[in-house]
Amino acid sequence: MGSVEIGEDIYAEVRKEGLLHKDVLLGTAIVDMYSKCGALDKAREVFEKLPVRDIVTWNALIAGYAQNGFGDEAVKCFKKMQDEGISPNVVTYICILKVCGFAVSLDVGRDLHAEIRKQGLMQKDVVLGTTLIDMYAECGSLWRCLTIMECNAESMWHQ
Repeated sequence: MGSVEIGEDIYAEVRKEGLLHKDVLLGTAIVDMYSKCGALDKAREVFEKLPVRDIVTWNALIAGYAQNGFGDEAVKCFKKMQDEGISPNVVTYICILKVCGFAVSLDVGRDLHAEIRKQGLMQKDVVLGTTLIDMYAECGSLWRCLTIMECNAESMWHQ
């Protein structure tokens, strides 16, 4: 609905009941709600108050920054997440690859591609492979797009 006012009322009730510190899922939902409403300062504020942050919580904040055009903040969160010992998952990579495409950040995108390849994730998730191809296309590296498509097609024949 995009109604930050309704979200504020819900968040006030959650704080009043002391639920924020008891349930990581609830905290993540509030971060996600604020992110989707474009209230990124509020999303970050709630995020910082959470005693436990898992990969889903990080993804909610990273996706919020990415979807609202704050690619630099999304990348900073991505790096901080890794610094805190949380490993990215497919959703995290998709968000950050989209940021790289929009920002034409080929160097970061190549580093992510190396991580994805090392973990063998492209063979497991077609959306991730497509997002990687899209990132290279946005950055003007069409040769890499073709290479990825050829490698993926070849691996599909061998399955």
